[in-house]
Amino acid sequence: MKAMGFDKIIDNGTLVLEDGCLNASLAIKDGKIAAILQDGCGADGKERIDAGGRYIFPGGIDTHTHFFDPGAEYREDWECGTKAAASGGYTLVMEMPNSSPPVIDKDTFRTKYERASQHAVVDFALWGGAIAGGNSHIGELCGLGCIAFKGFTLDAGPEFKWLDHQQQKDAMDEVKKHGRILGFHAEDENIISELKERFQDGPWNLRLHDMARPWYAEMIAVQNAVILSKASGCPLHICHLSIPEGAELIKKAKAEGVDVSAESCAHYFLLNHEDNFGAGTYGLIQPPLRDRKRMEQMWEYLLDGTIDYLGTDHAPYTKEDKEPEDGNGWNVMGGAPSIDIAYPLMISEAVIKRGMKASRLADLCATNAAKRFGLYPRKGAVRVGADADLALVDMDCRWNYSRKDSLSKTKCTSFPYEGKEVLCRVTETLVRGRTVYRDGAIWAVPGSGIFIKP
Repeated sequence: MKAMGFDKIIDNGTLVLEDGCLNASLAIKDGKIAAILQDGCGADGKERIDAGGRYIFPGGIDTHTHFFDPGAEYREDWECGTKAAASGGYTLVMEMPNSSPPVIDKDTFRTKYERASQHAVVDFALWGGAIAGGNSHIGELCGLGCIAFKGFTLDAGPEFKWLDHQQQKDAMDEVKKHGRILGFHAEDENIISELKERFQDGPWNLRLHDMARPWYAEMIAVQNAVILSKASGCPLHICHLSIPEGAELIKKAKAEGVDVSAESCAHYFLLNHEDNFGAGTYGLIQPPLRDRKRMEQMWEYLLDGTIDYLGTDHAPYTKEDKEPEDGNGWNVMGGAPSIDIAYPLMISEAVIKRGMKASRLADLCATNAAKRFGLYPRKGAVRVGADADLALVDMDCRWNYSRKDSLSKTKCTSFPYEGKEVLCRVTETLVRGRTVYRDGAIWAVPGSGIFIKP
């Protein structure tokens, strides 16, 4: 091994591999994992990192980010958002298309691509939009490298036209033709518009938010999407699943051979509207935080493999966004930040507290997404030949999270994770073998992240 002349060797770490953990050294050359060394002491490397017993996870793949860039960069932008991602152990972000303007044609794709290319410090992929009357652009966006397409089953505003049932089927037919995946924000428009009309004259709170966007509105939308996926043969992705009833439906659909995968987010396993009622509009997320019982039931489907991967749905808003002058919570935008904390929080809760295998958590945060979206084996795993995308995690580090210390642009400290105890910490993040984040500081220049195609 000595003659190979590696660029970098990471010693004294616990490698989180696809089939379990291994105490070994990791050798990196030309941005790739070149070797796993049982005895790395004699290997020659230009640089050595002493992991000091830390776990070396695959860098996280966030399947669901909102950086508001272009459109509302005062909330978050590509530079701050990807720096925050690196601090949280993420090495690849998959940016959603519903920015302003949304990614729905060649020009809007180029706008976002150029912003990301100039400012991202981690690698990135771009979703395209599936909108009413917009199927003709899907082939063009596939040619440009969009990793997948996203549609809404309810009103998403005038720029991003939501899809009724037949329009969902039409979009599936077109996406399937080009070999991509169609994802949905799945909540039923008819139910939610009707209930908002009933509730909005009274004061808003988190429990009423759950009642106004009820579990059955999500369930119906998921069920319709599954039926249409079966009818069209189009691979289906359910975004940010929040309900165990929907997970059970997806579990049965998978058993019947439907090509469907489920994404959920850390907040549906760690937060609920009962325990976090005091967060008010800062806990306003869509779909809503559910009750404590549903939150605990979601763990069953995370543990049994029904839920395939964990995105963040990172969507930071400012104090002015979350505390409008008129005090009307019904008009507050739904979203919360988490890209800098979701991965370590789930390691803490799932691996350290609940005994999940570290390799299984790595599947949920990296490997499964890489496989689903056509990035494996280049991305998503600690394996020879893969990009050296790595998160070094101190598994014995108690600390309390505060957003004031975040690298994200929006630093408001009223979001629900504020003050939460975390049992581990990301101490270093490498993207293609380069240290991007280490001990609170960014070591990469804006624009060093690259565009990744499926």
